[in-house]
Amino acid sequence: MTARFFRFGLNLVAVSIVMASGPLSVRAQDLHGHTPAVSGAPQGIPYFCANPTVASANGGRWSDPGTWSSGKAPAAGDRVRIAAGHDVTYNVVSDARLECIEVEGRLRFETNANTRLKVGNLMVLEKGYLEIGTEANPVPADVVAEIIIADQPIDRAIDPGQMGTGIESLGKVTMHGAVKTPVFVRLAEEPLRGAAALVFDSPVSGWRAGDRLVIPDTRQLRNNERGADYQPQDEKLQVASISGNRVVLAAPLRFDHKGARSAGGRLEFLPHVGNLSRSIVIRSENPEGTRGHMIFISRADIDLRYVEVREMGRTRMGVLDSSEFDASGRLVKFGANQIGRYAIHFHHGFGPAVAPANGYQFTLVGNSVDGAPKWGITVHNSHYGLVRDNVVYNTHGAGIVTEDGAESFNVFDHNFAMRSGGSGDFAPRSGYGGAGPDPGGEGAGFWFRGPNNYIRNNVAANADAFGFGLAAGALDAVRIPAFKGADTSQNAQTLPLDTTGADVLEFTNNEAYGAMQAGVAWGWNGAIADLRVWHASRHGLTGTPADRLTVDRITVRGDKSLLANQAESPAGVWLSNYVAKTIVVRNADVQGMRTGVSSPFYHGVAFREPGRGDGSALVQGGFFQNYVGIVIATAYSASSQSGEEVKRAEVRDSVFEPLDVPRDSANPPAAISMNYRMARDDPDPRDPIAVYNFNAKPGDDFKVYYSLAGPQSEAPCPNTRPDIGGWICGGR
Repeated sequence: MTARFFRFGLNLVAVSIVMASGPLSVRAQDLHGHTPAVSGAPQGIPYFCANPTVASANGGRWSDPGTWSSGKAPAAGDRVRIAAGHDVTYNVVSDARLECIEVEGRLRFETNANTRLKVGNLMVLEKGYLEIGTEANPVPADVVAEIIIADQPIDRAIDPGQMGTGIESLGKVTMHGAVKTPVFVRLAEEPLRGAAALVFDSPVSGWRAGDRLVIPDTRQLRNNERGADYQPQDEKLQVASISGNRVVLAAPLRFDHKGARSAGGRLEFLPHVGNLSRSIVIRSENPEGTRGHMIFISRADIDLRYVEVREMGRTRMGVLDSSEFDASGRLVKFGANQIGRYAIHFHHGFGPAVAPANGYQFTLVGNSVDGAPKWGITVHNSHYGLVRDNVVYNTHGAGIVTEDGAESFNVFDHNFAMRSGGSGDFAPRSGYGGAGPDPGGEGAGFWFRGPNNYIRNNVAANADAFGFGLAAGALDAVRIPAFKGADTSQNAQTLPLDTTGADVLEFTNNEAYGAMQAGVAWGWNGAIADLRVWHASRHGLTGTPADRLTVDRITVRGDKSLLANQAESPAGVWLSNYVAKTIVVRNADVQGMRTGVSSPFYHGVAFREPGRGDGSALVQGGFFQNYVGIVIATAYSASSQSGEEVKRAEVRDSVFEPLDVPRDSANPPAAISMNYRMARDDPDPRDPIAVYNFNAKPGDDFKVYYSLAGPQSEAPCPNTRPDIGGWICGGR
């Protein structure tokens, strides 16, 4: 029997490797009080280099034989240990595959010349420090620092939880590449097929010839263009030359990438272009083999800026199949699709006990993620982080994720998530831990399991299901940190948060567009402000709030040329949840959609939920130029008590203009309709929609009643107007 040691959070776990006639097994002897969830593996994290073949004898340059215990620099197949107190500078370009490196001291990369390291596993221990550039001394634009995670099989004997083959850190990691500003930028001219250059709306800095760019598929897809029928039209481009805000491409565009237009045909929004190239590169040697991943755990102190993470991540979208263990820690099944091995993964990352100088427990700024089989940037039970100015491209399930709903006080600011494939519909499709739903697999640019974060200035494009998903369903109470640096595995350092009643902390100035079904899918309380959505095939906003929602200044644009043969009937704002108490849509600007605001199931139930009768849906101060402006299926009047409306539906101070598209004889256009696509044989009366200052004309007030079911005499005021679908009472 030989002994290995596993790292478990901040503690050591002694594990015996037992040689037997059957398969090699692992048996944990002492977990030292931490739960397995802290590390994500029942055995904790292995000491991958427990028996190094070479260790640092002193600080010094990697290439200097005097730095090493063996009297020579590490070579192919070596297991390397950077001992505590030693500062080693990596200064070589090498394709020799090292089996592993364990950093207990300091490993820093030279920044004034190219470097390349190929290693099967790189582990930074609690007191260790991996440095590839600093804010004061970044890896410059004309230098490349590269870490390649070697394609080697997982060692089932020492790593049954499949934590290795990647970069793991319990200590400090700093990576600073050359700054690019901005990392993504909006175009100033519409990019069409055959264009040899792109013109941006502002100059770029730090971009170079040879940089790899991405531009999204901006189409509003038809029903027969989605799912298995989808033929992507996003493009990966290369820069030939740059002058100010103009970039000449190495090859012309293969597709149109049209912008959004008003109902009158005025070009209003253009797509963005993201830059994927950085002077620091972390990549898998063989994306088709055993991919690498990055995971940062517990007290890890992480600051990554302008780093390119390419073809990393091992967990695939779809049914998970994780390794399983018996009560004694013995491996029962080696999983084929292990959970939690993502391109960039903050896993139960409490961060330093004392917050870093910038005030964030972890920092991700200016990075790119290109090609992940599941999520790109994953924040899991980690808090007070900064995720800003990152470009995430070609992921599956979702691009940027908070995983379990407890994540709190993180700032997601000005990120670009583009092309995220998924199941193609709003329902989870895969197994989570072998059974049950797997949220975040639908195909979203951003997917937030819980409400307790700040989401501002982000752009999602070309996602399978939706740009922003905040609709994971009820979580009830979760534990959140009581202060920065709290160890949330300790109950005393947490506070309860009832997510059912909690508001999203902030959702402001975000944008979603192109080749997606919905711009935003929302299931929490709170406020949405300054949202822009264009070319979504189903809904600009899908809102199913738990109790209350305010939408202020939403702009939605549709491709009106598709309405004649579009089966989806796209809506600017689609609202549904009969228990929601108060919904306000204020200052909306929706053009070119089948309906502006639609609530097809709005309180359309045959019972009144106790205690939830007082509420309203208010549309105020908007501009609507769509086939139908507003359609709200209100509650059945029989559900009211003592003549009181179950819920109030009001439209105030809003302006409606007709949309110049072919008419549907079965469903005529209207500014406001109580009849649009409702059941013709429904005999029960419904509560009316109250309209005030119609088309912004003071005093033009009336109520709209559902009228398809019965004869004219059943309506309280059997009047009609050509721009209203239903009987009206009052008005001019």
